[in-house]
Amino acid sequence: MDVEKELKKIGLKKPEIAVYLYLLENGLSSPTSIAKGTKILRANTYNVIQSLEERGLVEKQLKGKRNLHFAKDPSSLILNLEEKKEAVTRMLPDLRALYKAEKNKPTVKFYYGMEEVKEVFSRIDGAKELLYVVSTNELFEEYPDFFKKFRKQVASKGIMVRDILTQEAGVSVSKKTKEVMKGYYDFRLFEQKYEDLPTTIRIWGDNIALVTFEDSAFCTLVTNKSLAKTFKVMFETMWESGRVVE
Repeated sequence: MDVEKELKKIGLKKPEIAVYLYLLENGLSSPTSIAKGTKILRANTYNVIQSLEERGLVEKQLKGKRNLHFAKDPSSLILNLEEKKEAVTRMLPDLRALYKAEKNKPTVKFYYGMEEVKEVFSRIDGAKELLYVVSTNELFEEYPDFFKKFRKQVASKGIMVRDILTQEAGVSVSKKTKEVMKGYYDFRLFEQKYEDLPTTIRIWGDNIALVTFEDSAFCTLVTNKSLAKTFKVMFETMWESGRVVE
């Protein structure tokens, strides 16, 4: 194994690698001997040692009036990475808040297969309302447990769902959904001439999920405030022209 190459992958710079490996091989050493052994300028050696100490990979030991240095057990590399991971985990909510705050930054993600598409359906992201265009009945028939659980979850959070359905899917889909969601569900129907399609569009927050179930499940998820606003206007236009079922 190319140890130097692997150490570089975890963030160590070339001088740090040279000093760290020297101390692993030679044990307790003075800055002078480290500089000679690694061929790094003595003035630079002090900075490299300090950097390794801050990483928790090297320690200092006073012997007489001299400061000597030694490498800690290599398992400290794992501890160092775990500490970094914990630090990033703690920062993640704040970093995500900054990321989402950037205006007009669209993101596009692709999801393949029903398991990944289910992940998209499960996302609510603080939505107050979920809007659907053409919810195919075949989907609910094939994955009844998943969608029943999802509907209950949405209703328990007080999130309203509005559906625009084809005549073919309307009766079955609306009935099943209404039974679970009660007053948190409403729907309208397209005209009879529009046939059922193996697709669904879901709009919530700043997100638009374009889903197709033809052949295999596939989803394109677009996140953009302006596009989501446009799709919501389109939805409302279709909603107003849709047939109300008493």
